[in-house]
Amino acid sequence: MKKYFLSPLFMPVVVSLLWLGMMDVVFAFFPQTLPAIAQNGGLIEKITHVLYILMVGFFIVYYKDFFRIRSDYFIFVFLGICAFLREAGIQHHLTVHDSTPFKSRFFTNPDNPLSEKIIFGLVLLLVFGLVIRLAVRYSRYLIASFLKFRLIGWSSAVLCTMLVVGKFVDRFPSNFKHYTGERLNPVMINNLMLIEETAEMLLPLIVIIFLAQYHLLQKERWD
Repeated sequence: MKKYFLSPLFMPVVVSLLWLGMMDVVFAFFPQTLPAIAQNGGLIEKITHVLYILMVGFFIVYYKDFFRIRSDYFIFVFLGICAFLREAGIQHHLTVHDSTPFKSRFFTNPDNPLSEKIIFGLVLLLVFGLVIRLAVRYSRYLIASFLKFRLIGWSSAVLCTMLVVGKFVDRFPSNFKHYTGERLNPVMINNLMLIEETAEMLLPLIVIIFLAQYHLLQKERWD
């Protein structure tokens, strides 16, 4: 079992099966309740919050595995907590007038106070700076690991792919309307919402699996 768990194909195969399986179950057995399941505060979002809490717990349990990259460990935890807070909707409770402090229109809206723009601008710079630091430090290694068919590279690729897919699907309805002048039909919007929400739900699960894989790799290395 351990051999399969540490296979480079484990993450892409398992995540693909889980993702397709969840959507098939909803489409086949709960088509009428799809909006309620996928909307904010719905079942999928509640499961996502639980998985994020478990993810933070796994970071705490496996903190010894990052003894050689302690500073990066704290960056991973910080970014994970930021993702959790954003998923929980904290951005809607941080400002006086606006509910989108981390989007471009917040900074271009003249009604928003300058002090808030400065604060949230600095927060964004901090987050982007940490992401860039990680990208610069690990991108070369991860690309090489992926091309050499190694576990870390392939599991990381699944995480990055899910991030991109979730963001693309999230923006697709508004981009479609912007470029075509037409709205997508409600059925398509609901289907895209399910794809987006399930993709976001799988993100903390992918990290949990990745942490368990990394832990076993470290254990093998030092045994």
